[in-house]
Amino acid sequence: MKLNNLKIQVDGSLVREVKFVNGLNLVLNRRGVGRSGNSVGKSTLARVVDYLFMGSISPIYIDEEFKKSNERIESLFQNSHVEAQLEFIGLDDAIHTITRNLCVVSAERKFYVDGKSINESAYEESIQRLCFDVTTRRPSVRFVAPKFMRNDSHKMLNTTKFIDQHASAKDYSELFLYLFGFENTALLTEKREATNLVTKRKKHSSALNAIVKEQKPSTEIGRYRVEAQELERDFLRFNYSPKYVNPIERLNELQIEENEATDILLDIERKIANIGRTVEMLDRLGGNYLVNEVKEIYDFAGVVVDGAISRYEDLLAFHDSLVARKKQFIATELPALSASQLAMKSRLEGVRSLKLEVFADMRSEESMGKITQNLKALGELKVKLGRLEGLIEQRQIASNELSLANDALKKVLVQISTELATVKKFGEIFNKHFKYVTNLIHAEPYEFTLEFDEESGICNIDIKNKVSNPEGGKKKAEVIAYDLAYILAVAELDIKRPRFVFHDSIEDIDQKQIDAIFALAEKIPGQQIVSMLSDKFTEEMYERYLPDAILLLSEDDMFFRC
Repeated sequence: MKLNNLKIQVDGSLVREVKFVNGLNLVLNRRGVGRSGNSVGKSTLARVVDYLFMGSISPIYIDEEFKKSNERIESLFQNSHVEAQLEFIGLDDAIHTITRNLCVVSAERKFYVDGKSINESAYEESIQRLCFDVTTRRPSVRFVAPKFMRNDSHKMLNTTKFIDQHASAKDYSELFLYLFGFENTALLTEKREATNLVTKRKKHSSALNAIVKEQKPSTEIGRYRVEAQELERDFLRFNYSPKYVNPIERLNELQIEENEATDILLDIERKIANIGRTVEMLDRLGGNYLVNEVKEIYDFAGVVVDGAISRYEDLLAFHDSLVARKKQFIATELPALSASQLAMKSRLEGVRSLKLEVFADMRSEESMGKITQNLKALGELKVKLGRLEGLIEQRQIASNELSLANDALKKVLVQISTELATVKKFGEIFNKHFKYVTNLIHAEPYEFTLEFDEESGICNIDIKNKVSNPEGGKKKAEVIAYDLAYILAVAELDIKRPRFVFHDSIEDIDQKQIDAIFALAEKIPGQQIVSMLSDKFTEEMYERYLPDAILLLSEDDMFFRC
């Protein structure tokens, strides 16, 4: 993939065009022009391109630390129609364009590919396919893009952990498999789904285990069963006629049936009451209740709407007709509900009659109150037993589901491990270039390692060198060395991955290292786009690399020219 140009249009007029070239692309402030080269929009180019790659619009006009907006740019986005269009040669070797309007209101944002308006989902799918050779859901554009657009301090100071603070080890594992040439991206999607399922099942199983540990259901079940057996033995002492083999069991069944019938009857009566209230409201207010609501809204806003409302008389008449039809439609349910209500009342009466019959048939020295009390106690014990037994059963089901999910994940991981040949080959070629570039810049060959753990599905990533915990300019130089080595490896193996990278704010890198980086970047089979303050150059370096500048900005000629 190669970047051709970026165009910015405001209200249909072209206000900025940036043409990208092979090798080194510098974004600088004009030296000696204005009071300062800061705050002229040097970082804006990378942020606009990132926005085109599904990024946020906020970094373009909102300060990262204090969250204060640049009022001039914010006003431009609010009051004008601003569009950014990137032309590039895709991984299909054809020229394409992606376009978005720079709008602070998310609902008003538009997406275009090759001049055709499409929805956001189709836009992202196009970028995945044309720019990253991904035809599956994973990895997503926003997971891949930060590797190629290091447009803030976090990305410039993290060689491999460049996504964000919320990204997990499994996220980076998925990403680096892709970056290092893993071809079957469908497996990466399967791995993500299988991993998510295992995580979900683990949480469910752990929650149930915690409840079981706290409640100790096995002990409680034993105690409740003893109590239930004692109550059942008490019932056996009752004298009753042989009409019912087990009157207690029959009473319990009838009680359950009565509860179910009562719930259904209450639900039916609620529906009938709701229909009655709705019809009453429509009869009382008719279609004009919408007018009253509109008047209240506009009165609150201080707007006179009587004239406007009068022009809607025909519409209101039509609405009155709709209200009448709505009443008719709602009322059609009443006959069926009324019939169900009568049927359920009849069923309840039958159940209660049967209960009385069973009670009457039981003869005992114990009072009927005692029988009822024991029956209720037995029913409550049965419910408690059912809950506890159900809890143990749920724990077993959760355990089985977790085992199945783990088996499915292992199967996917085995498949991935059998297709790692391309990743291993890419790693070897990348390391060759990484050692060369780091030796050129740092006078020490660094080594990059990526090992896939088949058990966990995690890629263990490390960079080995003699310098522990490099910071500032030294760390940024490492990041740049990594990115340039990546472009060299992609070019040598000719795999379908982007061959460009944006770098920002490299002023704190040592001048000699910058010179070495730029000298290499001029010759790479790809594109490095770097924004920096030209005042940090020596006069000799400024003159030497000025021909590589694709954009020169100043206080009088800022990025959006507003």
